[in-house]
Amino acid sequence: SAFNWRSIILCHPNDERYRGKKKIGRGKKTVGGTKRPDQFCKEHYEEEEIMLRETYESNPNVLAEALCHDSPLRPRAEQDFGNIHHSTTLTQWLDFLIDPRLVEDITDDGIQHLIVLSLEKRPGANETLFEKHIDNLMLQLIQNQYGYGVDLGNKMMRLAQEQEVKRGETHDSRSSNKQQEQAYLHSSEKFYNSTPPALTKLGECCLARHLMDDYRLIESMLGKEKERTSNSVMDPLHGSHPVVHKACSWGDEQQQQSCRGDLASMLMRRAKFLDESKGSCSAIISAGEAL
Repeated sequence: SAFNWRSIILCHPNDERYRGKKKIGRGKKTVGGTKRPDQFCKEHYEEEEIMLRETYESNPNVLAEALCHDSPLRPRAEQDFGNIHHSTTLTQWLDFLIDPRLVEDITDDGIQHLIVLSLEKRPGANETLFEKHIDNLMLQLIQNQYGYGVDLGNKMMRLAQEQEVKRGETHDSRSSNKQQEQAYLHSSEKFYNSTPPALTKLGECCLARHLMDDYRLIESMLGKEKERTSNSVMDPLHGSHPVVHKACSWGDEQQQQSCRGDLASMLMRRAKFLDESKGSCSAIISAGEAL
């Protein structure tokens, strides 16, 4: 997604869009390529734009397949992957919790909790549980962090939900359904007007293996050995901070199971690619095509 997003918003040599930002509309809001990529583009990222457009042909599959372990282009591709803005990996975001040298610097009364809010659409489901996770987290904070108790916490959540419904009804009376739908779309929809092409199976496999440590971190978040899935195809990260294993240990039992279920779903979707005992990605794809 970072590849596609940067390809959209960065100015290319013959770009006819407005370069930079400007104030538009009655409210004189400042907009640019991130909000209106159909009309604006971002300047001053020439090296990144050339890399995306020329080296990888504006096609994320070219980069993904170059990341394959048996690709001669892999060293350069790994470096280029890191040079794409917004491509920070999960292990990079949470390096202070998984790098043993950094973990040592965290005092015993330092980080007490790590809360995971997963955005995962499970197989067969019509939607993600992300909004439900958000509601449960708000209830958790109201009841425990701020000490309002169960009954008062539930009442405050009901009031908040009722206010949200009222705002929605007001919005309904003022705007068309089409405007409402566009309000919740990512700004890239204004550029594509459709979903960008998906990765090939080979590209998906090679990218998953490039992000192997991220998946191992997710495996660690499932908890200690007895709580992890029996279908695991990889080892968790070693030396991480204890809060990593408790990432789903918040909310009631149902919420904890839902959190672990989402994380396990992420792993299972990539399991056949992450299992290195099955050989290279090329071998896995070839075997699948032969079936």
